[in-house]
Amino acid sequence: MNEDSLSSGFFGEDIPSDTLGFTDLKEIYVAASGYSQLHVCRRLGRLHILKSLQPEYASQEFYRQLLLKEFNISYPLEHPNIRHTLGMERHETLGTCIVMEYVDGIPLTDFLQPGKLSQPLAHKFIREICSALQYIHGKQLIHKDIKPANILITYNGNNVKIIDFGLADCDDYAMLKIPAGTKKYLAPEQLIPGASIDYRTDIYSFGVIIGEMATLLKDRRLSAIAHKCIQEDPANRYQSTADILTALEKKRTSPTLKYVAAGISLLALVILSVMFLRPRQLSAIQGNYSLPVYGNSTVGNTYQKILLKERKELHRKIARFTADRQKLSQDSVRITNKLTAILNDRFPEKSQRETAIYKQQLRSIRQDVAREIAAVRTQLR
Repeated sequence: MNEDSLSSGFFGEDIPSDTLGFTDLKEIYVAASGYSQLHVCRRLGRLHILKSLQPEYASQEFYRQLLLKEFNISYPLEHPNIRHTLGMERHETLGTCIVMEYVDGIPLTDFLQPGKLSQPLAHKFIREICSALQYIHGKQLIHKDIKPANILITYNGNNVKIIDFGLADCDDYAMLKIPAGTKKYLAPEQLIPGASIDYRTDIYSFGVIIGEMATLLKDRRLSAIAHKCIQEDPANRYQSTADILTALEKKRTSPTLKYVAAGISLLALVILSVMFLRPRQLSAIQGNYSLPVYGNSTVGNTYQKILLKERKELHRKIARFTADRQKLSQDSVRITNKLTAILNDRFPEKSQRETAIYKQQLRSIRQDVAREIAAVRTQLR
């Protein structure tokens, strides 16, 4: 449904009358500084919300078009965390109305009180608001009035329902963009006439809400997320609600585990430092040649055995090396690769191979191989 097909409806031609009838009409909200009003009513046994213009605005074409704009923006939206817009009809006393889903719940404002909010609930609300905003922004829409009063929480399941698209913007309504929002939750750019507004405006407003949750829960992670959301420069904020979710779901190590991990790392560094600084001479080596090996938990006995075996093999091939010195270089590469493979088995991750410990042990391997090759070359002279 588009604007062209509905514009004449304000004069009673295209918008259907309430032939099925709304009963038990009851006023529940009148905007103090706005142009709309809300009524709850019944139709076929179900509760509905009717949004219409206040009587003093009902005859003004500008406000009629604003109501139509809200309908055309909200009607196509289908998301579990956004209140559904069901249609647009004319009521005999209220005039043209947007017919909306009745949400049995309370505003998020009620949860932002001491003792009302838990961390699991806060995380659930944030995840669902992120999901709804990601959907809205994907439709090239900006809500422009994200605040606790416009976020309902259902009694059944504590599920989020974002409401009120009366101030929302989209490209189709460039001529009907009006200053909007609640001051506490307004992004700085919303206060600058003619400033560019985009989805990061909603991220700012959302960040203020997250900050209120963080204060109630004394939650440092939520506080850090809120701080990034409410940066004055939009470029310094999260660039999408997906980024907020990533920050929220990032695994956090408990303080106790951090101290334990730090202690283990420190102990390992001390042990390895002692091992590297005090190389020991291996025994059980034939002849007068002694082989220093940097014995440690990484290379271990397997490394030592292979290195000794390769040393003996090199000396058995003296005659072959005399005839072809190139083969000695080939054996040097082969032995280095074999010993490096043992080290890599103990440091399988790329990040582990960037550590100082891995690089030090790799240098030790190259030194050991170079020492063996040098001993063979001495005999070849």
